[in-house]
Amino acid sequence: MTLTGIELPTESQYREYQNFAQDQLGLSLGDDKAYLLHGRLLRRMGELGLDSYADYFQLLAADQEGQERQRFFNAITTTKTGFYREKEHFDLLVREIYPGLREKVSRSELAKIRLWSAGCSFGQEAYSLALDASEFFAKELSTGMDLKILATDINTEALNVAQRGQYGVETLNTLPARFRDRHFRRINSDQQDLYQVSKSAASLIDFRRLNFLQLHYPIETRFQVIFCRNVFYYFDTTLRQAILKRLASYLEEGGWLVLSLTELGYEIDGLTKVRGEIFRR
Repeated sequence: MTLTGIELPTESQYREYQNFAQDQLGLSLGDDKAYLLHGRLLRRMGELGLDSYADYFQLLAADQEGQERQRFFNAITTTKTGFYREKEHFDLLVREIYPGLREKVSRSELAKIRLWSAGCSFGQEAYSLALDASEFFAKELSTGMDLKILATDINTEALNVAQRGQYGVETLNTLPARFRDRHFRRINSDQQDLYQVSKSAASLIDFRRLNFLQLHYPIETRFQVIFCRNVFYYFDTTLRQAILKRLASYLEEGGWLVLSLTELGYEIDGLTKVRGEIFRR
């Protein structure tokens, strides 16, 4: 079977890619997803003039500097996202979590709030966090409160988009009108209807590359809230539990870990389940 001249990987070749993705990223590629791998790597193999998955795998395996491996990571990681995706979680922030943080901050000499968007993709989740937080804590921010959002992902192409903070008008449909009017402006571009996020919102966010499997996370702080949503579907049970435990270790006492609405049935050592996908230390 061929598509634009490049054959699908054989069963043994696909297994090599499965093992590589599992070893490097922890991602479990399903046994029936050879066609998906084919579609996602087709362009890159064409750029390299390769028509064999065996040849491309040999290139990956020999890549000492990691540049080709990163392109592979970018190709196979899923990046679906949106502003205020699973909006009930943002409602929970404003209704319950932020009021508790406001009270806690008011009693502390160190007025500091730290949020983490783990698996931030193209950045809409992190900006959604920034918009709600900047509005809710407007008074505290005006008097010097320190609020920062860490946003991490393995996909560097997605991170580049996130750091630019430029989005098509169709992606803004899920934004509350007040945020759309206040924090986005149309910019001159070859691309029609492209909008730039405000500097005030962008200044709250630090975008970084992070592989959940890397030995050391370059993170020295603890967080009051961690969003890690629509990520664990791609990990096997053992690895998922290990990463969840590791994320939990970055929560301060009373901190919240929020998973996706579809990520249910997990238990995390040291955390109390508030409801199916929401945990608290």
